[in-house]
Amino acid sequence: MRSLGGVLVAALVGLAAPAGAQDTLLASSAAIELRQMCEADRATLWGADLCGPLIVVDPATRQAWATQPDQDGTFRFSGSGWSGALPASVPVANSTVAWDGVRWIMVMAPLPEDATERRVLIAHEAWHRAQDSLGLTARGADNAHLETERGRLLMRLEFRALATAMRSRSAPRRRAARDAMFFRNMRLAEFLNAPYAEASLDRNEGLASYTGVRLGAGSGAAADLYAARTLDRYDRHDALARSYAYASGPAYGLLLDENRPTWRGALGEASPGDLLNVAVRPDPYSPETFIRLAARYGGDAIAAEERTRAQERAVVVAAFRAQYGAGPRLVLNVARMQMEFDPEQVTPIDGLGSVYRTLTVRDAWGELRATEGALISSDFTQIVVANPGPDGLSGPGWALSARPGLYVLPPDQTGARSIVEAP
Repeated sequence: MRSLGGVLVAALVGLAAPAGAQDTLLASSAAIELRQMCEADRATLWGADLCGPLIVVDPATRQAWATQPDQDGTFRFSGSGWSGALPASVPVANSTVAWDGVRWIMVMAPLPEDATERRVLIAHEAWHRAQDSLGLTARGADNAHLETERGRLLMRLEFRALATAMRSRSAPRRRAARDAMFFRNMRLAEFLNAPYAEASLDRNEGLASYTGVRLGAGSGAAADLYAARTLDRYDRHDALARSYAYASGPAYGLLLDENRPTWRGALGEASPGDLLNVAVRPDPYSPETFIRLAARYGGDAIAAEERTRAQERAVVVAAFRAQYGAGPRLVLNVARMQMEFDPEQVTPIDGLGSVYRTLTVRDAWGELRATEGALISSDFTQIVVANPGPDGLSGPGWALSARPGLYVLPPDQTGARSIVEAP
């Protein structure tokens, strides 16, 4: 994961058991593997050395292992590295973390025992550390169209075409890549904000995921198969809006490596999908072409699944609108927030923002922890939690640890409360 401007977006995926000897061994292996990948790459992929200091941290205990000491002496040498308890103010995530004057590559324990999975993860996060220096600073955007029945249908058709391309060679590979771009072009044409929103995630998590696979999964057929299997796993994913680029990013990059080897230096403001579209030249749109290509990838079955999901989701969205758009709620203004969340549990609500099922946010007003949902507005200026108790500092599934000197105002006429300096 990666920061969006001043907003640290941290993915809390897979909480760990307390760290032990096996965790330390895997952490040490990860550090060695990172250095081996960097030495093999020799800064040729992105024109930059992706290596940097590494922290492996157990989110349950905050016990950490690092490749170098910190300036304040929090970590002590432990034989194969430095160990200690990470301060509470430091976000824990698979992410890039600025702490103690250093930009760290952070990954969470337990690390994958499979060496390929571990290398892919480490290389992914290492790219995020170099991201800003490459001129690819992350941009925030809600892909709300990927919560719609039509948007998901077209994305899943693209996934299946990309997976076919990754498992094919020669003419069948080129044909499947063209089919994927055909479905992508349809989606971008049908949804007004889709080109900007998808480009934002493609240039962030998509490029990171490509880098992870390119450096960590081997070369040639091994990387292609890894990318295909990733696309398979995401085919029925319930939260494509925030996570689709983890699946499509590796395929875009690997196909561009074949069709336009210099593409990484030609990105500019484009996305990898934009460049791939030009390189493979998909068929122009026609209803007949869509019917024919959709049938090739099981379009009728996907459509039936998405129709059922849309009906079920309508009930969920109505409840979210009632919960976060009206009625009793606490509204917190964002100044310089740091956030930790699971990207696979994010639901965009068109015109309202995105509901994060699990969320930790730190800002000038203190720390908010939500385990049953909170909403962040589309422009990342406000956070909303529902049904605050009498003191305004907690509610069902959430609690706010406010800094001293703050006061929660009574509800306004819409039921919203806010927090201000105490008189």
